[in-house]
Amino acid sequence: RPWVALDFKDEELWDKVGDHAMPYLKPGQMPGKRGLYRMRLRSRDEDVLEDWLAKVWKKGNIGIFADELTLIPKRGAFQDILRQGRSLRIPVIGCTQRPFDCDTEVFTESQFRVFFPPMDRREDLKRAQDYMGRANVSERLPAHSCYWYDSPKTGLFRLNPCPGPDSIAAALRAKAPRTLWLG
Repeated sequence: RPWVALDFKDEELWDKVGDHAMPYLKPGQMPGKRGLYRMRLRSRDEDVLEDWLAKVWKKGNIGIFADELTLIPKRGAFQDILRQGRSLRIPVIGCTQRPFDCDTEVFTESQFRVFFPPMDRREDLKRAQDYMGRANVSERLPAHSCYWYDSPKTGLFRLNPCPGPDSIAAALRAKAPRTLWLG
C-alpha cells in the first residue's frame, strides 16, 4: 500500500532522510501502487486537499500521515475516511498541537493516542483527558516523554523519549529497503 505524508511545514525529518527516499506528489496527485510519498501543501490548498481526500476514500488502500490535523479541511471527505477508513484500508496517522481544534472522530475512531503534556490551554488538556480513558495526563513528564493510550486494551502507558531526528533518519536510511521508499 502507498503512504502519503501531507507535509504542511517542510518536515525536518523527511529532509534528513533525503528527498530521494520520498518522491513528491503534486497537490492532489494520487500515489503509485506502493511506496512512501510526500505531498507538500499549504493551508490555501484546502479545496485541492478536500478533493484528493475524496479520491483516496473512493480508491482505498492508501495510508495517510498528517503532521498537523487542524489544517485538514473540516468537510466531508476526511470525516468519511475517519469513520470508514479501517474497512477501506485507509489508515491515518495524525498529529496536532491543538486537540481542541480537531474533529471528535480523530479521537473516537482512533485505536491509539499519544499525548505530550502539559499544554497551556485547559480545553486541550480536557479534550486529551476525555479521550485517554479519563486518565490523569496532566502530570509533568520529563522532556519528550509522552502518554500512550491503547483503546483496544484501554490501557495508559508512559513512554520515554525516542531518539532525535538525526538518529531516526539514519536508521531509516540504513534499515528500510529502498524498494519500500520508491515503490
